[in-house]
Parts: sequence; C-alpha cells; structure tokens
Amino acid sequence: MVRIRLFCLLLCFIVLMWGCMSKSDQELFYDAQKQLNKIESYRCEVEITSIGNKGPQRYVMKQWFKKPDKYKLEVMLPDNLKGQITISDGKKAWIYHPGIEQTWIMQSFVHSEEQNMFLGYFIKNCLDSEGVGLGKKTIEGEDYLIITTDIPGNHVYYHKEILYIHIKTMVPYLLQVYDVKDQLRIEVKYKAFEYNTQLEDEIFRIDNERS
Repeated sequence: MVRIRLFCLLLCFIVLMWGCMSKSDQELFYDAQKQLNKIESYRCEVEITSIGNKGPQRYVMKQWFKKPDKYKLEVMLPDNLKGQITISDGKKAWIYHPGIEQTWIMQSFVHSEEQNMFLGYFIKNCLDSEGVGLGKKTIEGEDYLIITTDIPGNHVYYHKEILYIHIKTMVPYLLQVYDVKDQLRIEVKYKAFEYNTQLEDEIFRIDNERS
C-alpha cells in the first residue's frame, strides 16, 4: 500500500514537472509557423524607424495586408506626411498624397523599403528560405521567439530579417531588417495587431482614397 502511494506521488510529480517544462525552440517555431500560415489578412498600427545615411526617421502608420499580395500603408505621423497612402499589388505601388491630391506610381515594389515593413513579405521569405534561424529572448520580462531569415535578391540594404513573436500570445511584436554589413536598417514595432480581420478588396483601391 505504501509502495502504491509512493508510486502515485512520483507519477503526479512527473506529470507536474512535464507540464512545467518549457517548449523547445523548434516546438515554438512549429507553433508560430502554424499561426503565421493561417494568416489570410491582418491590420495593425506600426511604429517604424528607417535608418539611412542621414540618420533615423520615425513614422507611425496603419497597415493592412490581404493574402496573397495586397498591401496598404497610411501615414499617421509625421504631420507633413499625414494621410499619405501607399497601396500595392505586390509588383507596383500607387502612392497618394492628400495634401497635393496627386498619385504617383512606384514601378517596382519588390524589395522596396515599404515592402520590407510588412509581415506578409516576411512570411513569404521565411517559407521560401532554406536557412531559418531560431532563438528566444526576454525583453522587459516578456519572452519572445526570434525567427531569422534571409531576404532574396542580394540587396545591399535589405539582406536579413528578424521577427520577434510573443510566445504566450503568438502575436508579432517586432520586425527588424539588416543590411549586408549586419547594420539595422528598418525596425517595425507592431501594435493592436488583428489576425484574419475582414478586409474588402475595395480597401486596396487608390481611387477610394481620392473620392
């Protein structure tokens, strides 16, 4: 009887310890991959820092994405760019500035700075890349899964991407883009991130911004 009790206590302890064991990086990546693969659309607010030769420039924007290749950015700050809209079909981009009520076309959206700001582009790169790095990091008491992937095209300024995903919620927190010298070029902090929100195709039409 004593042996049975000891065995039951030992079994309970093993189950308890097993439940407390943290997942491996590979298991966390699998969970994150499942979540990212389910993304059909999203909307969020982003704080963006773009670091160029003249120093960092900071923006606050709204961002929309609809699978497979619909992108939209709306500038909230700085004030001189407020209301500027960028809409893309993944190849070209149409940029509308309400202050002058004019639209101009970016002929190549591929590998542009704007495209690198989108989580949808990171997901595509991650799925296409053979070399994906994994890790974990604690920031201000919160644990994050870190996924690193190369950016195709051998671009000097946009060479590598690193995505931070909050482990408990599996919500994107931070996206960083590095150049070939491993210097930070773009940093995107995600806020109010909504997975698979209902987005009509009309949202991604530049004509709607001019009406």
